[in-house]
Amino acid sequence: MTVSKYTLVTMVGLMALGTAPIQADSLKMAYSSAPRSMDPYPFGGAPTASLKEHVYESLVNHDDSPLLAESWSWTAPLTLTVKLREGIKFHNGADFTARDVVYSSCRMMHRIDGKRNLLTSSMGPIKDVVAEGDHVVHFHMKAPYPLWTQKMKFLSILSASGATTPEGAIKYDDKGDCGITNYPKRDQFDAAKASIGTGPYKLVSFDKSGSAKLVRNDAYWGEKGAWEDITIRSISNAGARLAGLLAGDFDLIENPTTEDLDALNNNEQFSFTSVPSWRTIFLVLDVNKEGAPGVSADKPGNPLSDIRVRQAMSMAINRKAIVDRLFRGNATIANQLAPKYRKGAPELPELEFDPAKAKELLAEAGYPKGFELSLFAPSDRYANGSRVAQAVTQYLSRIGIKISLKTQPWSVFAKARKNREMGTFMYGWGHPQGPAQMISFALASRDKKLGLGSSNYSNYSNPVFDKAIKAWAVETDEKKSDAFVKDAMTQAMKDLPAIPLYYQHTIWAHRSDLEITGRQDERTHAAMVKKK
Repeated sequence: MTVSKYTLVTMVGLMALGTAPIQADSLKMAYSSAPRSMDPYPFGGAPTASLKEHVYESLVNHDDSPLLAESWSWTAPLTLTVKLREGIKFHNGADFTARDVVYSSCRMMHRIDGKRNLLTSSMGPIKDVVAEGDHVVHFHMKAPYPLWTQKMKFLSILSASGATTPEGAIKYDDKGDCGITNYPKRDQFDAAKASIGTGPYKLVSFDKSGSAKLVRNDAYWGEKGAWEDITIRSISNAGARLAGLLAGDFDLIENPTTEDLDALNNNEQFSFTSVPSWRTIFLVLDVNKEGAPGVSADKPGNPLSDIRVRQAMSMAINRKAIVDRLFRGNATIANQLAPKYRKGAPELPELEFDPAKAKELLAEAGYPKGFELSLFAPSDRYANGSRVAQAVTQYLSRIGIKISLKTQPWSVFAKARKNREMGTFMYGWGHPQGPAQMISFALASRDKKLGLGSSNYSNYSNPVFDKAIKAWAVETDEKKSDAFVKDAMTQAMKDLPAIPLYYQHTIWAHRSDLEITGRQDERTHAAMVKKK
């Protein structure tokens, strides 16, 4: 992983505003989007996850290392046995035991007002969760489900003392009833009454704007937090976040824009840290032979169904120019659909940039004069997203493809995507569950039993790819699993139903007397921040 640090500079007239000293043991951070709740179960998304990780912990850490779990192994084809750490206490002083894992699993499956939680679907293949003594838990599956070792990192563990539980063992069921009454409500979590975890910080307050205050958990079982107290505010406007940093209101801010970084000059009090994330930005192409929305040509059929056309489109795009010019180096060229630096990912050959060859391929495919398509992209989702879409439009236009670019607010874009109204669109997908996450959802043929293909908007289907990804879906041996991922990814890159562009970086602007150890998952946590 590459971490770049640069000296930033204040704008004219703001020089004096950046001189306020850091309070000895206090950290003030500004998120770019607001966390939705302190209830750890209903919502995903980096802002919510970033905040809740201060308070709650999972069995598995974000980087796949053990956290509350000491170890885990498949003790039978359908049973994952987890050994828990001993001697850990919740913020309220209660001991952490296997009972709490069963309780938390029940709470995840318990629907509030009929709405599913973050892992409701992901826990569907789990038949039973059984505590053995205080420090062993068995997850029994209905069918082989090796992905659970990745999913466990999203199961925040709460104390069973927070609800009215039955005497004796808690009996898990997939409705989340489990003989439990009086589960804590969302407003109790948000009011800091039910927000009891094992994490390095305790919640003091949280409000609907996404702002929060936390204090260090001095009884924490692991490495103690570097900060006595933390203040988090959510500021959606990039300029306002930067102004707050310069004024000393914040010590660290998320996601400064390229213009923000360019606008700062000659002030050694500020730096920024840029870290490659595991989010791939790519184009999705509808390869249905019968036709694709927004795609038209002067002969029948769908141009995107021809591999030569897809190869031409990929060759027409100058990824290096996008990374160097639009991102000033704060992005990484994507040559495959998951970053090679994601654990378990293969390393495939570089993608060619050859506009002349791209034109030849279009002519060979029967489109010497090109064809027309609408390219859709969200306008408010990814850093420089609209500019990247404009650059892609220019590159494709140069080989004769006539592009109608349609950038839309995320709410509009997401609805159109769901309704399959877009034949070609730009999208981003992270890989917290391993390098096969995107291709298993977005490129696999639909298989509800194995949880494959639920987001296949390309209409791609290839028996070689499907054979590999289905084998991956039930393989518990890590080396064999990685080999299946390589086979599937290699076939997908041959067929190009999705064209990778770049891997997004996460950028934090901060005071230069702080050292930031950024994360691939785009989250912002106080543990990343230390004084130099």
